[in-house]
Amino acid sequence: QDPRLHPTALSGLPALGALGRELAAEWAAQDVRAALCQLLLLWLGLSLLGVRLAWRAYGGAVAALCYRPAARRPPGPGPPAEPGKTHRE
Repeated sequence: QDPRLHPTALSGLPALGALGRELAAEWAAQDVRAALCQLLLLWLGLSLLGVRLAWRAYGGAVAALCYRPAARRPPGPGPPAEPGKTHRE
C-alpha cells in the first residue's frame, strides 16, 4: 500500500467497481433493447413487404370476391324509391 493514501480512500474502490459493473450491465441491456427494436422493425418491414407482394399476386382475385354491382353505379341521381319523392324532401 501507498503510505500517502488514507485507508478510507481505498474503501471506495469496491463501490466504484460495483458502479462500473452496473453501468456496463445497463449498457449491455440497452444494446439488447436496441437489437430487439431493430428485430421488430425488420419483422414489420418484412410483413409489409409480404402483404404488398401477396396483394400484387392475389389482389384482383380478392377484389373480385368483394365485388358489389350496386357500388359500381355511376355518380348522380338515381331513380327515386317512390314516384314523386326524392331524398331532398
